[in-house]
Amino acid sequence: MNAPAPDRDPLGGYLYAEKPPRLARQAAGAVFLAVLVLAALSALRDWGDGRIAVPPAQRTFERFADGGTAQYLAGQLARGAFPTALADAERGAGWLLTGSLGPRVRQGCPGWLFLVDELAVHPHARADAAARLDAVARVRDRLSRQGIGLLVAVVPDKSRVERAQLCDLYRPVSSAGRLDDWMAGLRQRQVPLVDLFPVLDQAARAGQPPFLRTDTHWSEHGARLAAEAVAQAVRRTGVAAAPPRHFTLSAGPEHEREGDLVRLAGIDWLPARWKPAPDRVRTTTLTAAAEPSASADSADDLFGDAGNPTLALLGTSFSRTSNFTPFLENGLQAVVPSFARDGGDFWGSAQQYFASPSFRQTPPKLVIWEIPERVLQMPVAPAERAWMEDPVPRGPGG
Repeated sequence: MNAPAPDRDPLGGYLYAEKPPRLARQAAGAVFLAVLVLAALSALRDWGDGRIAVPPAQRTFERFADGGTAQYLAGQLARGAFPTALADAERGAGWLLTGSLGPRVRQGCPGWLFLVDELAVHPHARADAAARLDAVARVRDRLSRQGIGLLVAVVPDKSRVERAQLCDLYRPVSSAGRLDDWMAGLRQRQVPLVDLFPVLDQAARAGQPPFLRTDTHWSEHGARLAAEAVAQAVRRTGVAAAPPRHFTLSAGPEHEREGDLVRLAGIDWLPARWKPAPDRVRTTTLTAAAEPSASADSADDLFGDAGNPTLALLGTSFSRTSNFTPFLENGLQAVVPSFARDGGDFWGSAQQYFASPSFRQTPPKLVIWEIPERVLQMPVAPAERAWMEDPVPRGPGG
């Protein structure tokens, strides 16, 4: 008896040698239908609970016509309880079965996680980095006209400093000169800067990791080294850090700290034994001492300026992690107001601060601007490019 002919598509090609069993087809259809029903029920529940909503700004004819309303609603639905659970399950299975940490995280040596942003190659890297260099110089010039100094501190990539922990993870050759090129660009434009790479690199070589294994940020050891380097650079500017603040330091007991890269990979919900081992850290507590009241015999006191901070810190989550800002205040023995923002990238913190009442009403004498290396060559968004043209509102003197 002749075997049945395989199924063919209209062009004569073979689709498959034989159909899947009837039971398998029915089971697949039942699973697919169940997923659709559960997704619909989950969306209805989220809508009823108010977790999914379409605000009035998204309900205009213009937004509906250009697809904006549909895009907004799709984003809301994707963040619902059921899609989130499915995404978590997919991430967990990917890690346990294949060692995949998703699109944003990679593992180097065992237990060492790295952010993909540091390893990305951008299409217009040099042009975008040059645009940001020009923007920094423009900020320096605008601040200078108002009698304010600028000090830039670039945080080197974790994958640069902890390169010995990359193992088989590839760091693009094109990123090798990124940090040095940026520093050279700042020096060429005569922008004051502090190079944080030497102190962090020395710590890594000495076996005292300046970065956390499971986090994209520096450890307390790295943050303290960086803060001391920035404090020394501030003193070299000649700006007197004020008002004074003195601290007592005490180290807490060792405890586990799960890094942001575990959460970004979407596997933080897994049992501890199935996740990368957390970092073991000791958190330093810095307690500010009470300062004596200043005498009211100076010109600043007469005009009410004696208590105004002379420094302002801009930056990203690096400035908000591992006690960097308190360590900087301790190194300077002075108050350092921080306007850093998580996820601020190159311009977020600066844009917000220079447009704020804090800057207009109580301008500092020196702005410290912390910038991560990984954002230097990222594509410049239209809103960022517009800000670059006019980054600091003009003061009374122009």
